[in-house]
Formats: sequence, C-alpha cells, structure tokens
Amino acid sequence: MGTSSDDNGHSERYDVQPFIFQALHAMNLQVNGHTTYCYTGGKPFDGAKPTVVFIHGVLNDHSVWILQSRYLAHHGFNVLAVDLPGHCRSAGDAPGSVEQAAEFVVALLDAAGVQGAALVGHSWGSLIALEAAARLQQRVSHLVLIGTAYPMKVSQGLLDASLNRPQQALKMVNVLSRATLAPPPSAQCMSNGKHWQWTSRRVSMVARVWPIFWRRAWRC
Repeated sequence: MGTSSDDNGHSERYDVQPFIFQALHAMNLQVNGHTTYCYTGGKPFDGAKPTVVFIHGVLNDHSVWILQSRYLAHHGFNVLAVDLPGHCRSAGDAPGSVEQAAEFVVALLDAAGVQGAALVGHSWGSLIALEAAARLQQRVSHLVLIGTAYPMKVSQGLLDASLNRPQQALKMVNVLSRATLAPPPSAQCMSNGKHWQWTSRRVSMVARVWPIFWRRAWRC
C-alpha cells in the first residue's frame, strides 16, 4: 500500500507494486537501491504502450522536458522524464561519468519493467543516451540526440565556477543550456510551496566530480 496527498493535505491510500510508487503525473522507482523520480507527463505508466525515456543535461532535471513529455504522454506513449541520481527529486550520488550514467539508464528500464524504449537526450544527456543505446542494443527503438557534440567542451569559466562557486555554476548552467526567458529547471521541483533543492553536500560533490569527468571523457 502507499499514500498520496493533494495540495489541501488530503491523503489517499492505493495499491502499488513493492518497488514502485505511482501517481497520475509521476512515479518513483527504486534503482540501484535509491529512489528515482520520473515524470510521466500527466498520464499513468502503462507497460503496454511504447516508452520514451528523456535524459536531461548535467545539473538540469526532468522539467526541461515538460512540454515534450506531456505531448507524447497524451498521444499514446509512456514517458519517463527521469531525474538522474543526485538531481532534483532523485536520491543517490550524481554519476561521475557517462558510462556510470548509462548503467543507471539500463537499470532504470529494468526497474520499470520496460523491455524496449526510445532514448532522447540533451547535451550531457545525449552522450548518456548514446552510451546507453550501445549497451541496450536491440532494446532501443529510437535514439534522439539534442545539442550534442564530441568532444563536448565546457567553458573554463563554468569549470572554475563548479569548483569554487557551485551556486553560481548552477545559475550559469541554467542560462547556457536553455532560453533565459524560461524558468530554471528547479522551478518545477515544488513540494508544499517549497523548492526541492539539492543539499550543499550534493552541490559540492557534483562541483568536485563534474570537471574531472568532463576533462576525461571528452578530450580530443
């Protein structure tokens, strides 16, 4: 059994599978021993439908896919717009490499009971999708890479900020990775009127790890 509550604090009990919490708009999966948040576009997850997995860029979250995920969810597709580990509503440590993140995507599909899916990735997420597709092979029906490049170089200013001024680095990523007129990804992470924010521990950890795997994974 599980519980859900609305904005007025009313709660409701419902039956769920042991490894999954599911609501109308999202669900939490247990992946590699940690809770992983997936936005489903306003529709409940249906294993009989084709599935699209949306993978955000570094330091972003599921909210960058709000319009695309809602459209596909209302036009016959399952949607899993995931928060990568250590991002927004997902627990665990942020991936330290593309390969580690790709392993997470494979585990995510297994946890959701999805045999095949289309992978859509943006920026760092596009490299994760590409690596995951190489591992999943026939389980991937389509591969969409948005804002991709190899090597995917990062400005020195952003690398310096991630090491020394992590909060400033977060703001820079929001500006550099999407339109400045759009709300930052964290604007969608709300609970009872409060923003879901990373703890200082997670921000510091991401700031330390991020420059390391950028340099290692995408140097010429």
